[in-house]
Amino acid sequence: MSDRELIRITLRASAGAEAAARELSDRHRGAAAAYAAQCTTTATAAALLLTSAELTAAQTYLVDGGSTAWRPYLLNTLVRTAAEWAAGDEQRHLAPGLSSWLAESDGAVAAPVRRDDTTGSLLLVQAFHQLPERLQVVLWHRLVDQEDIERITRCIGTSQDSVRTWADTVEDKFLTLYGRLYEETAAARCRPFSRLVLTTARIGFPPTLGNGGAGALKGHLATCGNCRQVFRNLSWLHGHEWGPLLAESLLPWGGGDYYAGRAAARAGEPPAGARAAGAPRASPLRLRALRTRSGRALLAAAVVGVVLGVVLLLPGDSDQSPRGPGTTLRNSHDSVHQWSGSSNSPKQKGPSPSVSPSASASSEPPSSKSPPDSPSASRNPSAPGPGKRAGARLRWDFENAGERPVDTSAAGRRGSYHGRVEWSDNRNGSVWFNGESYVESSRAVVDTTRSFTVSAWARLTSSGDFYTVAAQDGGAISGFFLQYAQDDNRWRFAMGHSDSTEAGEDEAESAGPPAMDTWQHLTGVFDAEKRQIRLYVDGRLQSTAAHRSTWSANGSFTVGRGLWEGDKSDLYEGYVDDVRAYQRAMSAPEIAALASAGPNG
Repeated sequence: MSDRELIRITLRASAGAEAAARELSDRHRGAAAAYAAQCTTTATAAALLLTSAELTAAQTYLVDGGSTAWRPYLLNTLVRTAAEWAAGDEQRHLAPGLSSWLAESDGAVAAPVRRDDTTGSLLLVQAFHQLPERLQVVLWHRLVDQEDIERITRCIGTSQDSVRTWADTVEDKFLTLYGRLYEETAAARCRPFSRLVLTTARIGFPPTLGNGGAGALKGHLATCGNCRQVFRNLSWLHGHEWGPLLAESLLPWGGGDYYAGRAAARAGEPPAGARAAGAPRASPLRLRALRTRSGRALLAAAVVGVVLGVVLLLPGDSDQSPRGPGTTLRNSHDSVHQWSGSSNSPKQKGPSPSVSPSASASSEPPSSKSPPDSPSASRNPSAPGPGKRAGARLRWDFENAGERPVDTSAAGRRGSYHGRVEWSDNRNGSVWFNGESYVESSRAVVDTTRSFTVSAWARLTSSGDFYTVAAQDGGAISGFFLQYAQDDNRWRFAMGHSDSTEAGEDEAESAGPPAMDTWQHLTGVFDAEKRQIRLYVDGRLQSTAAHRSTWSANGSFTVGRGLWEGDKSDLYEGYVDDVRAYQRAMSAPEIAALASAGPNG
């Protein structure tokens, strides 16, 4: 008997209503209970929220649910019920992240079935709901909750052979429907590119496309957010990254966390953030090989991956710290400008004036091979776009050469250059560090004991050492590192247990090696409520780690170096652009928006 039939029976005053309700609950209780727990602070509150949502969903499903799968409808109703709680005394029982999201969105939660929005990811939601209900069930249960054929068969009320047949074809059917909706709703300026978007998202940018065609499409994607989002979604889907994308798109809040929690439960692991204190993902003190810099060996035991740009800045502070001694500006090439901190600058390892900068990262469509965005706060329809700079404590976009980097956030924070820094027209303005140069502020940007987010575009040109993109100084070590880790050949975001090289650290690493000499967007998040750190690359979650030991790193915020044993370390080689810092844990959709924005957008 299908879910829909069970719901019909539960609404009748018949002898079978109680048994039907029990069967329906048994099929979906595990998933719904996990999501209810994610939305609340106590087990009692989670149970009450789930019971209320089940009743509401059963009463409304046959009326406004149309022909849609029951489980995502029920999960959506959980958030809508939580929104009602947020308006009363029950608000104290809601998870802080959900409360904040509801406050930002004024308590508005999108309807469970959305078919009338033709923008970006909501086009994907339309495609999902236009599938027959049985195929929606197969997509959700198989790719998001990853349940077996037997359980899916019970929810649809058919034979296992039928479900296997549908499972073999549902992805192709969905992609065809999504592509058709995109072409039908494309704006006039997008139509010449729509077929290229569909084809290239599937196969990547092949040489046979030609420089003219590839350049035109990349240029269009750099300026059209809707086509860029469709391209990104299709790239993920063709890369078999369905689960996180569907969860984030179809659940109004916390879809990534829901998907990750279900995956952890299937693997028999504790939920993210539930590890015991002092038990990070890797060994607490992970010894590295000896490294040599400036003629002395450094033992890097657990250098944490840097998080870009946090600082505990008070509004109105002008940050007028002097630059490095002897720094002068000189124009050397049409597209490259240089700062030099001494008359004896190290030999140039950066871009040659005879070689034009590579294409901007935003015009290069995201790789379909990167891991998808997974856990994080929510798909927030009212989340500020990347160009609005809402709430940023710092933003150095390096758009213009000058004596100091200009902070284009509302805080107006500036920093100082040390050593030789070169500017390129790449990404409408970016900087290059030669392994001995860096940028720093005079004060902290964020409070490292509270939630924060740091992000930056990075184009690594060497893999010969540890390279820090951004950090914030403590006394002995940086309070966080967003960096490249040579020993693992991975991007890394890490935070130490205390301000000591002897203490352990917690780290989140990228799923694969960096794309050398290629722009990639890095984001590190510390979520104080969940006691968790997260690393995103190109807008997609890579991994998480529990982090419970907090301490205040209240020194300079740095780009291009970290701090280890009280000394500057892990100086960066390559390009950096658009460094941002926020005093909050940004949601997965916000981070994806940052990664998909155009240069300085």
